[in-house]
Amino acid sequence: MKALMKTGSWQDDGNVRLCEAERPIPEADEVLIRVKAAGICGTDIKIWHGAAWSNPPVILGHEYAGVIEETGQNVKELLPGDRVVSETAQSVCGVCEYCKTGRELMCDERLSIGYGVDGAMAEYIKVRRGIVHKIPDTLSFDKAALCEPFAVALHALFDHTDLTAADKVLIMGPGAIGQLAAQAAKSVGAMTVLAGIPRDRERLEAAKKAGVDITLTDLSEEAVEKITGKKGFDVVLDCSGAGPAIRQAMKSVKKTGTFIQVGLTKPELTIDYSLLTGREIRIIGTFGHRWHNWETAIELMSAGKVNVEHLITGKYGLKDWEKGFTDMQEGRGIKILICPEEK
Repeated sequence: MKALMKTGSWQDDGNVRLCEAERPIPEADEVLIRVKAAGICGTDIKIWHGAAWSNPPVILGHEYAGVIEETGQNVKELLPGDRVVSETAQSVCGVCEYCKTGRELMCDERLSIGYGVDGAMAEYIKVRRGIVHKIPDTLSFDKAALCEPFAVALHALFDHTDLTAADKVLIMGPGAIGQLAAQAAKSVGAMTVLAGIPRDRERLEAAKKAGVDITLTDLSEEAVEKITGKKGFDVVLDCSGAGPAIRQAMKSVKKTGTFIQVGLTKPELTIDYSLLTGREIRIIGTFGHRWHNWETAIELMSAGKVNVEHLITGKYGLKDWEKGFTDMQEGRGIKILICPEEK
């Protein structure tokens, strides 16, 4: 089968190429999935350039949707022809405190699809049964491929706060996760602001059309005071991972408010630590997703309570993967899909 693989050393800049790979054979508790759509994530771009760890030779891609082609002998609850998405933790120990409490992404033994083990930018992928979610016929494969970033946004927002319609929410970074987090906040009636930089104008315009209350390219102190009545935001999510944005965002949290770090940052980052004590701000780190976040993502998308169609700004076949990766790298679009059946 055709597959997009990182080869050589993970630290190599490049060494991602379209290869011929063996079609996976599912083990007893696994399923084989024919991939219909796989999203390009910022992590994929970093792996391409050797800026994020991977386990070469390995097939890229961890955001996807497809159809079950074959099931292992122990799998009874899933059938060939089922339309599905899956979580990312393909291999875990199963016995640590994190695995036992549904936090498998915290497992020290975890290997995830797309960088630890083979991922979804291929014609087929095999995964263990315990991470597979069925999707309804009413949800397209293209939209369903956004379940993973949406689950990340839902985990960040709803597993760490008690968000209500009375809250004001600021989200930094109008990429896919930021856009989906904004729509998640709107789904409970919260007043939502999405902020970016001048080059994000098209992304912010798309967010405005999707129902976000306010979009900004300059998060000034004056703007925050005007929007919040000089109080600050109840909840702030940073989805950018950029130092200047994080520092400005922390200043925008109200006293006793919550700051949630979603975007991956550099190892060292200077912040004003006095904000924690002087204003009793809570700072929370968040990573990945849990089972219920996926079920909520599927439910909200299927019911049309969030609009994800405008986030899909390009589709490429496997042979044109580099065009898609370059578009994402240069900020041309929000979410670009690799579709193995596209010619």
